[in-house]
Amino acid sequence: MELDAPLALLTSIRTGGKATVLVTVDDVTAAVAVLKVQQAAGLPVYFLGAGTDLLVADEGYAGVVLRLGGGFHEVEGLSARGMVTAGGAVLVTELAGQAAEAGLAGLEFACGIPGSVGGGVATNAGAYGRAFSDVLTEVQLATADWVRWVPARTLDWEYRHCRLPTGAMVTRARFQLRPDEPAAVLERHQAILDMRRAVQPQGVMTFGSTFKNPSGGAAGRLLDAAGLKGERRGGAEVSRVHANFVVNLGDASTADVLTLMSHMRSRVHETSGVALEPEVRLLGVSFPWESSASGTRRLPPADG
Repeated sequence: MELDAPLALLTSIRTGGKATVLVTVDDVTAAVAVLKVQQAAGLPVYFLGAGTDLLVADEGYAGVVLRLGGGFHEVEGLSARGMVTAGGAVLVTELAGQAAEAGLAGLEFACGIPGSVGGGVATNAGAYGRAFSDVLTEVQLATADWVRWVPARTLDWEYRHCRLPTGAMVTRARFQLRPDEPAAVLERHQAILDMRRAVQPQGVMTFGSTFKNPSGGAAGRLLDAAGLKGERRGGAEVSRVHANFVVNLGDASTADVLTLMSHMRSRVHETSGVALEPEVRLLGVSFPWESSASGTRRLPPADG
């Protein structure tokens, strides 16, 4: 357990303040114990994955940040049966790579998706027309009161979102993959990686896609058409490679990023009439357009 824990280095955008408490658990028993204490103390809790789609308030987060360690980094079942179980802390890219090397098809779409398996479930991570919900069979969830495996079909899946039970943390996930020739799977895997690397910024501090794709369109195209590449606010810049990526040039604050996002969203609405919805998640702060509409600052749901 760490008090006044800096969170910036635990996110890929590298901005934000401190959490009141940061706890890393190595098994589900410890996770349940922490959630019981948190619940009894009446403190808010946030489930932290790899921090790749997260923007933390500059003022930090007045609550408990809980993350998975230890055995939650393990992958099991990489065999011809194709039923693979991964801990919630396993990186999606690592899982996709191991599956490809084992000759298991079905996760090629995920080979370049940043983040952890737990976060991938919570956000129904996807690319190229496929998503986690297409290959998941069961999800292990933990709350202050129980730990259980839940059939994936019983969860409420949406585009870039899974509506999990209140207070539930994703600790493991089970995928149904299909056997294939390893060389064929690896070839598809590499082709998708090459495509992503050709059109997305590499080696920069970013949280990935900023806005969700609207129905029938692509957020990146709308942002590009609005002339937003290279736009800056403080130390935050719209990527010159892909307009749906915000880059921390080295000294950006979360306030800089949010100001830039608000500008991006307004410009697209002016030029195309589309109101883009954010894909990045917030911790300890709200989006500027939500604050101005409600007159209040709201905390995000504790399911990230």
